[in-house]
Amino acid sequence: MAQISEKEYLKQTIEVLDKKISENNKKLAQTRSNFELKKQELADNFSDYSRGGDLSSAYSHLADLQSFEAIVEKENARLKNQKAVPYFARIDFKPEKKDKSQRVYIGLGNIIEGNKLYVADWRAPICSMYYDYNLGPASFAIGDKHYDGEITLKRQYKIENGELLSYFDTDLTINDEILQGILSHNASIHMKQIVSSIQKEQNSIVRKDLHDNILVQGIAGSGKTSIALHRAAYLLYKHRSEIKSKDILIISPNNIFSSYISDVLPQLGEDNLVETTFAQIARAELGRPIQTRESMLDEIATKPNQDDLNEISYKSSYEYLDSLLRFLKGPLLETFTPTDLSYVVKEDNDGNKETIDFPAEKTKELFFKTFKGLDLYERINKIAWQYAMVFTEERHYNKQQNAGLRDRFKKILYSFLPIRDVEKIHQIFMARENLKSYKGSSIRYMDKGTYLAIKYFLYGFDHDFSAKYLIVDEMQDFTPVDIYIFKKLWSCPCIIVGDVNQSIEKNVSDDYLQITADFLGCKLLQLNKTYRSTRQIAEFANNMIGVKDIEYVNRNGEEPCIFQTSNEAKTIADIIINKCAQYEHIAIICKCNSEAKALYGKLKGYIDCKIIKEPEDYNNRVLITTCATAKGIEFDVVIVPHANYENYSNTIDKNILYVSSTRALHKLYFTIDKKPSIFIEDLKVYNV
Repeated sequence: MAQISEKEYLKQTIEVLDKKISENNKKLAQTRSNFELKKQELADNFSDYSRGGDLSSAYSHLADLQSFEAIVEKENARLKNQKAVPYFARIDFKPEKKDKSQRVYIGLGNIIEGNKLYVADWRAPICSMYYDYNLGPASFAIGDKHYDGEITLKRQYKIENGELLSYFDTDLTINDEILQGILSHNASIHMKQIVSSIQKEQNSIVRKDLHDNILVQGIAGSGKTSIALHRAAYLLYKHRSEIKSKDILIISPNNIFSSYISDVLPQLGEDNLVETTFAQIARAELGRPIQTRESMLDEIATKPNQDDLNEISYKSSYEYLDSLLRFLKGPLLETFTPTDLSYVVKEDNDGNKETIDFPAEKTKELFFKTFKGLDLYERINKIAWQYAMVFTEERHYNKQQNAGLRDRFKKILYSFLPIRDVEKIHQIFMARENLKSYKGSSIRYMDKGTYLAIKYFLYGFDHDFSAKYLIVDEMQDFTPVDIYIFKKLWSCPCIIVGDVNQSIEKNVSDDYLQITADFLGCKLLQLNKTYRSTRQIAEFANNMIGVKDIEYVNRNGEEPCIFQTSNEAKTIADIIINKCAQYEHIAIICKCNSEAKALYGKLKGYIDCKIIKEPEDYNNRVLITTCATAKGIEFDVVIVPHANYENYSNTIDKNILYVSSTRALHKLYFTIDKKPSIFIEDLKVYNV
């Protein structure tokens, strides 16, 4: 029997999609009608339902209808999304000891009609072979069972709006022509899914076992954030009975970045994850404003002070974390000085009293020996519970009364600490370390982890931040104290991603990476291939900071260059008008906020532009921002203004220039009005 043509297969697949969408629309209409009827019936007969005791059953029925509607709506959204590109690849796999190969078309989700699988979800075990093998011997596993065989064909498709434009047979995971086409597209206001272009080394991370803790060091443009999100989608698929989207927590750098990545999971047919920032956690627990990272970087960029930089470096070290923990578990705990406790539980007519006594020595033994190794709040909780249970065991209190008694014991035990205020303890620790203790209502960015560690040690946390899976992005921006808090809060599996080369305020060594991986119980993995920028931009940026052994996708473009001018605002406007007409997202990345505001005041007279302050601002074509805000986001064109010798001269400045440069996909320009920075002095200069 002759095989049908590729165009005919695509046509059949789209017909199946249309049929399923139509069936779902009918289900939705019927469900909504049933919901309205049931709601009206409940309203008309509310008294009867109440008297008959069927009220909860009626409400439960309504809830079931709403739940079913949500499931069908989600499925329909995925099908409509997939209709434009039903699949992107195909493999023909001939199982061992079989005569025929089976076709497997690969797309965003399963498309099934009757017993026929038209398209397999990219996360299915058999589809892993597309990413992991070239033509020839291949295998995949389902649970403990392995299936060996041979890939006899690998085909990649270019489909747009349901129309087959072309296809390629290849021996590669991703045909270079297709990959370059994907990477040459303009940036969008939201990060896109990358299932059609996931590389072998990325796929191995996505599909690792749920319980594998992973720390990924990936250079700029290596796809580490995308891989973390696609791993979440994979886990939601493979462990759908155990993990829901609401069970996965992602710690994002800021709200603008959160908005930028917000479309990836919905594109993959999954609900968005729970997102927060570490600063939001700190605000919730400490009840005080937290200095933003952007504000901290602004300070050191505009007024670099060696003492401040030394302090940042120290607070970013494991040595500092060790000093903090030794202080909390040593000198602070040693101030715990209990007294004898005695409680009268019975007194006869002659005044003879029966007491329950807790000698100071017993409390000391429990605190310093029995529960040694626990945080202070855990020791107090255990002692208070143990003491309260004595009253229950001797039948003076029941279990309900015992809970109140336990809370009273906790207050008494805490009173044995002469200093138990988080702020005061922080001040004492700073003094011991010969560090400044900043006054004011807000907490300094570099101190938020220390405050949290002190509070957690003393009292635990007030809020529940539990999750079944944790994603942490921009790992290099967190200090060891912050990472210690992560370890305390989340014992669940995790993926931590970042790039030590993009650390702005400090230098991070390879040793630090391995120490962090060991501290968290993670396997350290490296991604050394960059996909974002043209080769010219990527090589320039990596040469600037001396990064070696980087692989590049062979996508060529213009060399980065400098424009020297006496009117930077007008020159920037001319660059955008004359050199960037085809590009949709252009970022002017400034060194600090004051520079961004000053440039905006001048540039808005020449061209429509916007300073990024809120996520919705990112929708504008021409954006003015800072390096700290732009981190993690990509743009078609990046322009770095005021790249003078005086403005970018030290290590912090070099780091800022590196991060700013690596945001560019297609073009990178610098403007100066004086001598260029030493970090860009080899670039060609155009006088305008």
